[in-house]
Amino acid sequence: MKVEKIVYDGALRIVETSAQPVPPGHIIGKPLHVLIDGVENAVINGVYPVEKPVVLGSTGIIRVLEAPAADEGLSGKIAFVSPVSRLGRLSIELDGLLSSYVVVPQDHIIGITNSTPKPLSALSSLASLAYRLAVDAGPNPLIVGCGLTGIMTALHTIVAGGSPDIICTRRDSLRFVRASGLVPLQSIDNIRRGYSSIVYTSYSPWILNRLVKNTDISRIIVSPLVGSTSIPFTRIGGRIEAVMPLPDRIEYKAGVLEKTRRLISFAEASRISDVAGLIPPAKLGVIVSFTRS
Repeated sequence: MKVEKIVYDGALRIVETSAQPVPPGHIIGKPLHVLIDGVENAVINGVYPVEKPVVLGSTGIIRVLEAPAADEGLSGKIAFVSPVSRLGRLSIELDGLLSSYVVVPQDHIIGITNSTPKPLSALSSLASLAYRLAVDAGPNPLIVGCGLTGIMTALHTIVAGGSPDIICTRRDSLRFVRASGLVPLQSIDNIRRGYSSIVYTSYSPWILNRLVKNTDISRIIVSPLVGSTSIPFTRIGGRIEAVMPLPDRIEYKAGVLEKTRRLISFAEASRISDVAGLIPPAKLGVIVSFTRS
């Protein structure tokens, strides 16, 4: 059996390989809806240098074809795939979902359904990560990064009655923040004191040390998509507490996905190779629905 994939190995490539043995603890599936967003941009732009060719497509929804013997009941079900787990990050350390046959660690499956979800539901796993970040962040966090994770973290905080600030590390993200109904801070000079925490979702690490020096923050919530290379943080007079939560189930506040709809685009594809022209996405992300899965 031939498997078509979109991989990055210093260049974006469409490759066709023979099916390989499935490692223990992994699930085989077919992609239904796949989100391409800031993770893929970060890989292609060299923020995360790849050590080996990696299949892109960090999160989405698959139909399970074959599950480990202990969980054979998953076969035929529809599964929500998290971009992160204790094993690593899809599209960075681990192969992602842009493959005609997906092989993914079972640890990345955080939700199961029997019904066919709509394309927007491909955001569910990322929204669940943002929900976890918001819960840990407290009522008035400073959110750094204006990609989908940062914006959905801010929206969750507002739904819970909180008052977040959000600051962008890229000026071209400002219009998307405003489109979601948020008001972004324009400069690090505009930040105030008294935040409950910093939530770090940016793929640009340069701003973090400046924020630590210019605020009284002692708690930082780090998105696991960013990774742990920048922590722990040390500062004069004490130790920064760094927390990196992982989503373990589909859980997010009603309305958050709909408010994010206008920030992304949607496309259909009959083959994996049809997707290459959509990378990188023109908006904050694109959800690709496969018509032959």
